[in-house]
Amino acid sequence: MTSSSDAAARPGGDCTVVRFSTLDYPPHDRLEACREIYGRTLSRRDIEPLAAEPFHTDAVMRRMPGLAIVTARRSAATYRLPRQFIDSDDVVVSVGLTSCYEAHQFGRTFSMGRGDATVLTTSEPAFVNVPSYGEYINVRAPRRAMSPLVDRLEDAYARPIPADSPALRLLTGYISVLDQAEAFETPDLRRQAVAHVHDLMALAIGATRDAAEIARNRGARAARLRAIKDDIASWLGQSDLSVKAMAARHRIKPRWLQRLFESEGTTFTDYVLAQRLLRAHRLLTNPRCAGRKISAIAFDVGFGDLSYFNRAFRRRYGVAPSELRAAAVPRDQAI
Repeated sequence: MTSSSDAAARPGGDCTVVRFSTLDYPPHDRLEACREIYGRTLSRRDIEPLAAEPFHTDAVMRRMPGLAIVTARRSAATYRLPRQFIDSDDVVVSVGLTSCYEAHQFGRTFSMGRGDATVLTTSEPAFVNVPSYGEYINVRAPRRAMSPLVDRLEDAYARPIPADSPALRLLTGYISVLDQAEAFETPDLRRQAVAHVHDLMALAIGATRDAAEIARNRGARAARLRAIKDDIASWLGQSDLSVKAMAARHRIKPRWLQRLFESEGTTFTDYVLAQRLLRAHRLLTNPRCAGRKISAIAFDVGFGDLSYFNRAFRRRYGVAPSELRAAAVPRDQAI
């Protein structure tokens, strides 16, 4: 069997990304690789399968000062933290995204439904039973960072957070888009992301009054805005994309949605326009799109008026769409 160095690691300053997949190993070595490399070396856990089918784990682990995030798909197994593996007192929020599971710590065992989370500490033995293949997220932060933010943190351990918790939904949604938005690429962005995740963890667990106020105005606001921007990217081609429609999708008032964008010195309308023009710019300079008409590109990114698109594009980039394409794409390819 190959060694732990075979797990793909990508350092980024003070941030390390480790990717592990049992598919990188021969079938007869996969369970042992998962136990030794992913389990005992990377996550400090004993892993015992609960089913007879072929064992599979596919995980991405991000570690930086003050935060560790694991997103993974894993087979049915018991994931156990024995006392001999304990080397920290971190706070862990573990979320079963697609399956039920069972958690045990401090003599308490409780069953978790799909989407529920549990709060654990790495300072005491614990185990989690995952009865079927599924996806999960583990978010881990130092106790010294979380203790001032959470009211009676010790009482929160080995307790569930229901799937319908607004703070938990913000936390999982924020984490799901962080990597897509390259939020860990620079030290400043990493520090902001860590602070926001701490805020959302505290809100989900039970923040103190002062911490909750800060978290709502910092972490929750950032998570909500990032989720809305991610949603806008998915709906950008809809010409009727509006503040009212987007606010309804995210269950907030239109005025509050406007204020989220105003906190960044822009408006919803200006942000949507900028994103549409940016997408159009990328398509116009992409040789693979050279056969598409400019009018088709304009309509595809959400513009219902070609004249308005041309005026807005020239204001933004200083050239007409046709001029940009002529400079970027060989003449015999363009339309």
